[in-house]
Amino acid sequence: MILKSELNARNKITAIGALAVPVLRYGFGIINWRIEDIKKTERKTRKILTMYKAHHPKAGIDWLYVKRKEGGRGLVQVEAAYKAEITSIAEYLNTNYKVDQFVNIVKSYESTQPNMNSIIKTAAKIAEELSQPNEKSDAKQEEIQHTKARLGEVLKNKWKKKVMHGQYIGNIDRQLISEEDTFLWLLKGDLKAETESEIAAAQDQAIQTKYYATKILNTERDSKCRLCQQFDKTIDHIISACPILAKEQYIKKHDRECAQLHFNICKETGVQLEKKHWYEHVPKSVETGQGGNVTILWNQQV
Repeated sequence: MILKSELNARNKITAIGALAVPVLRYGFGIINWRIEDIKKTERKTRKILTMYKAHHPKAGIDWLYVKRKEGGRGLVQVEAAYKAEITSIAEYLNTNYKVDQFVNIVKSYESTQPNMNSIIKTAAKIAEELSQPNEKSDAKQEEIQHTKARLGEVLKNKWKKKVMHGQYIGNIDRQLISEEDTFLWLLKGDLKAETESEIAAAQDQAIQTKYYATKILNTERDSKCRLCQQFDKTIDHIISACPILAKEQYIKKHDRECAQLHFNICKETGVQLEKKHWYEHVPKSVETGQGGNVTILWNQQV
């Protein structure tokens, strides 16, 4: 129902987290869920997302669950929600059994249960899985409190280690660009889900190119760009690095983007514009605004 709606990409993901995931989350700690069943549910979720073009079939999986401000799409991972819920319940039982007789009864009962049915034992196992080898912790209680943050870190590290899908996020980590500004389009989330999934797939190098066909599918012998014949035809090369496209196509792309900036500057400085919309705007070489106090130059050497 959510994916059939007219919501934008971010709101669809938010709605899934707010309406669909709690149906499962309510039973965590009550129903004895198996991790295999939870993973099966997640595979079915991704299948439905793909059917409605909200997830590209060739795109990576891990970044789907990473926060939007960190470059992911912010979908709630059911497995992570399950582990966080179990550790929260275990923390509550361990903290309140001395002051609440009913909690004490539950904890006593818990101690007699086998590992697969015990919340406290399951939580301890989760904390052990998430703990780093070199990390020192004074108490297991501290590990339980940081489960959510650790789950996010594990997921992001898994994404980075992917040979193909991890290239983009690996480049971000070089700290040569602003991470906040780079992921602003994801935070705003005002694109269609189909458009957002296509962009994400392009970042994952999962769009069909000669490089993808040669290195991943092993169906072509040559991975070089057909235009320049010098470099591998990757997504990055097509968008910004081909010397042949740089002579004309990149300039056109750049000018169309700058036309909006020019349009807004003219509007703010009181220049009379011929067109109502920026995409119809054709910049002039020189414009004057604010009664001649401002000169706006277009495509001129300074």
